[in-house]
Amino acid sequence: MRFAGSAVDFTPQSLSAAGSSSNYSSAAGNVDLNEGFGAMRSKAPRYDQIAGTAMQTESAEKQAAMKAEADVMSNSIAAFGQTKGAALQAEAAMYAADKQAEAAKSSGMMGAIGSIGSALIGLSDKTTKDEITPIETALEKLRELKPVTFYYKPEYGDPTRMHHGFVAQEFQKVLPAATYQDDKTGKLCIDPMDVIGLLVRGNQELQARVSRLEAKAALAAV
Repeated sequence: MRFAGSAVDFTPQSLSAAGSSSNYSSAAGNVDLNEGFGAMRSKAPRYDQIAGTAMQTESAEKQAAMKAEADVMSNSIAAFGQTKGAALQAEAAMYAADKQAEAAKSSGMMGAIGSIGSALIGLSDKTTKDEITPIETALEKLRELKPVTFYYKPEYGDPTRMHHGFVAQEFQKVLPAATYQDDKTGKLCIDPMDVIGLLVRGNQELQARVSRLEAKAALAAV
């Protein structure tokens, strides 16, 4: 293009074919570069996601550790409670056994005697007995017995309560058949049921003597 009166040929580069081609190439290059960066960004690691995943993992691990610690603590407490409970039960059982033993000793080991006495009372039917004979000279037997008062030793009963009864070794000299040895304790025991028969018969003998004396006194007064 030439302006009038000018020798200079002026052609705008932006309108020339070469210039146009160069601008299009540059634009195309920019598009390719943007697409490349976009592809790289899409393939690049998502650090925000990685950080979130790491926090979730760490939280899960802490929760698991806390749960495991709580389980161990709970199991330990439960085991301690069971052990303590078993110890308390054993202690209570021992205490009850001691009290039962003391009660048995306090009653003069009358548990076994009482069962024998109950059997004797229950088996009072005539058909259960042989060689039945009246008791004679009951007063003589009763005079030979030595009733005493006594206190049990602490290991055998209440040491503050006074009892009335007999010493088995002395009782055995008068009524050996009513004295026996307990297999469990090795101690001498007596059957007080035999004394009841003697007491009843002794009272009858005394009444008979009183009646005779009254009759003599009446005759002497006539």
